[in-house]
Amino acid sequence: DATSARLVVGAWNAEWLFDGQNDVSASPYIGGNVAGANAHVSDVANVVDALDADVLVLVEAETCEVLERAAGSGNGTTYAAHMVQGTDTYTMQNVGLLTKVDLVSALTRVEDRGDYDSSTSTCAWSGRKDSGVSKHFLARVRVNDRYVSIIGAHLKAFPTDASSCAQREAQVEVLRALARAQYEAGDAVVVAGDLNDFSGLHIDRDGNSPTSRVLAKLRDFDDDGMDELEEAVGSRVSQNDRYTWSSSTGSSWSKVDYILTSSSDIRVVSASIRHDLVTNAISDHYPLVATIEILATRDEASTKSKGVVGPVLYVIAALAVVVGIGLARKFGACKNRLAAK
Repeated sequence: DATSARLVVGAWNAEWLFDGQNDVSASPYIGGNVAGANAHVSDVANVVDALDADVLVLVEAETCEVLERAAGSGNGTTYAAHMVQGTDTYTMQNVGLLTKVDLVSALTRVEDRGDYDSSTSTCAWSGRKDSGVSKHFLARVRVNDRYVSIIGAHLKAFPTDASSCAQREAQVEVLRALARAQYEAGDAVVVAGDLNDFSGLHIDRDGNSPTSRVLAKLRDFDDDGMDELEEAVGSRVSQNDRYTWSSSTGSSWSKVDYILTSSSDIRVVSASIRHDLVTNAISDHYPLVATIEILATRDEASTKSKGVVGPVLYVIAALAVVVGIGLARKFGACKNRLAAK
C-alpha cells in the first residue's frame, strides 16, 4: 500500500532453494533428487506464508521458477518474485526478492569491484584482493510518497577465515558505495541479507567478535564517523536470542544475517528473529523480520546527506516520479528470468 508509512521487511537464507534438476555439484540435491528439492521448496513456502512480510529478501535461490514456487499462497496474498542473475558460477546461487509492493523499476545490479586495504584491516590477510559482489540486487519501491532502495546481498562465507574476511572487506566497498549513492539521491535505504559476518556493535549469542570491518563500514558508509545505517534487530533482541545461524549439532549460534536501515529516513517499529518458524532440517539460518516506518521527509537533524545526485540516479528518480506506482506488476512475476541451466 503506497499510502501507508509502514513496511514489513524480511530477510532469510533459505539454504539451497534449488529444483534438483542438473544442479551443481555443491547442491545437496545433486544426482537428480527432485523429490528432496521439491519438499524443501514446499517447506520454504510454508515459512514465507508464516512470515507474511511485505518484502522478503530470499538468499540462496537458484532460479525465478523456484523463487515463484517458494512464494506460496497460503495467506491469500500473491507475491511478485524478482531476481537478477548473479555471477557465482560455483554455487549458482542468487538473491531473490518476494514483494507485495510494486517496484518502480526492474531489479538491477552493479559490476563494480572493491579493494581490500591490508594496511588498515584486522583480517590478518597480507595479500592483495579486489572483489565484486556476485550475489546482490538493487530494487526500488514507493512507500508514503518516498522512494525506498532495497539492497539484497549475500557475501563471502566463513566469518573468521582471513582470506574470506579480506574478500568481504572488498565486497562491502561495493555495497556501501551503492547504499550511499541511493541515499544521496534522496532514497530511504534498506540493506538486507546474509552478510556472513559478525557485528561488533551488537554481540551475538556466542559472543563472536568480528575480525573484519564489514558491518562497521556498511553502517558508516561515508566515513564521517557517524552511522547512516542502523542494525534493525540490534538491541531489540536479547543477546541470548541474537542468532540467525546454528550448527547442525545445536552447539554453535551466531548472527550473520542483517536488516539495516537509514536512520534519518526510517523508524524501526519492531524487529525479531523468527526461531519459531524454522528447524535445522529446513535451513541452518533463521529469518529476520522488521516493521519499519518510512518518514515522510528526511530527518535533517540526523542526516549526513551531501545533496549529491548523480546523473543516472537522477534519471531513475525522475522516471519514478512520472510513472510512480502505476508500473504495477510490470516488473513482477519474475520477468527478469535467468538463463536456462
